This record gives sequence, structure tokens and C-alpha cells, in this order.
Amino acid sequence: MKKFYSLLLMVFMGILSVQSQIHLFLEEQVVDMGDSRPSAWVFPVAHDLDLALGDLQDYCKERSDVKLKKEGENILMGEKVSIPTIATKRGDLIGKGFITETYYGVALIFQLGYDISLNSVDWAPEMKNFRNYAKAFMSYHYEKSFTRRVVGVEKQVSDLEKEKGQGEKKIDSANKRILNLNKKIAKETDETKIELYKAEIDANEMEIETITSNNSKLQEQIDQLKGDVERLKEELHKFQGNIASF
Repeated sequence: MKKFYSLLLMVFMGILSVQSQIHLFLEEQVVDMGDSRPSAWVFPVAHDLDLALGDLQDYCKERSDVKLKKEGENILMGEKVSIPTIATKRGDLIGKGFITETYYGVALIFQLGYDISLNSVDWAPEMKNFRNYAKAFMSYHYEKSFTRRVVGVEKQVSDLEKEKGQGEKKIDSANKRILNLNKKIAKETDETKIELYKAEIDANEMEIETITSNNSKLQEQIDQLKGDVERLKEELHKFQGNIASF
């Protein structure tokens, strides 16, 4: 059990370290879509494209009642959608996930026609609106991403606390057995039986010592994980502050 949770701690801290290395940005870029090169708002996401694109689907549904469907690997699309907060015209809302050497990213595209997409040259007001839409999604995504991590760590804490509680119950039972054995010794005159009772007491005391030591280690792991939760919350606060400053 100690090895298992030590490994979990190492993995989690690795995730936390990688997460903290993400350099946030929100940039207009031209994106290669195979048969076209539309303008898009591009930004980094947490290190799981499936979850990031799932967050995008949830965000568009919740905020704009737009349903995005999969249109290939790491591509989502809502065809001829109306999002008045972006533009008065209908268009195809596209989300493309991708991986570079330095970050995992998502590109958001609002395509008005086959080779026409919102951009800051021809559609400046609409592209600014679209930027706000992308920025709000970034905030939504990182909130979801960190929440998933916090929930995962809190589940580990719960499991460890349950194991520790079971150990405490065993200690209580062992102490009760020792108390009863001492009562028997006080009434017993047969030395052979007394020695047997003492041997049982020794066995129970060894069990208490072992469980107490294990519970101490469990508590150390619990405290470490609770500290990780607080660090995650602090990290999210920094991320949200950075996003808000864009």
C-alpha cells in the first residue's frame, strides 16, 4: 500500500509540475485545415486533448446552445450555427486540437464560407467578439481541468482516511482485548493460563504498534495530498488571473 500511494504521489506531482509549466497565450494564427487555411484563435490547453475538446463541447452547449460534433481526429464542428455574441451571420464553429513540441493546443475557427473565416483584418469587431468567446472558454477549460485533478486527489485522501480509520478500529479492538486479558489475569491462579494470556497481550500490543506505525505513514500521505490540493487551487487562481489579463 505504501509503494502504491508513493507512486500516486510521484505521478500526481509530475502532473502538477507539467501543469505549472504551461505558458498561457491567446493568439490569432492561420491554421492548416488541409483544404483551407483559416484564421483562428489559438491557445494552450491542459495535457489531454480528449478532455479539452470535451470541455469545448460542454462550453458551447452551455453558453450558446451549440452542439459540436466530431469531424475527424481532434476536430469538432457545429455547422451553420448562430452565435449573436460573435457575429450576426451564421457560420461553422470549428475546434481543432493539436500537439506541438512545447504545448497542447486548441484552435477556434468561425468560418463564414468555404474560404472565408473571421479575422482581424476583414472582420475586426466580430473577431474581437470571437476572442472574448475563446478567452471565456480558456477560463472554463482550466477551471474544469483543475477541478478534475482536485477531485482525483481528494478521492485518494478519502481512500487513505478510510484505511486509517479501519486501522484505528483495529487498535480499539486490540486495546479492548488487552483490557479483558488483564482482567482474566487478575482473577486467574493457574500460571500456565496466565502465561498464555500474557502471550496474547504481547501479540495484541505488537499489532497495535504495527498499525500505529502504518497509520502515521498514512497521515503523512494524507497531509501531503491535502497540501497538493491547496497548491492546485493556488495554481488555478494564478491561471485565471493570467487569462483575465489577456
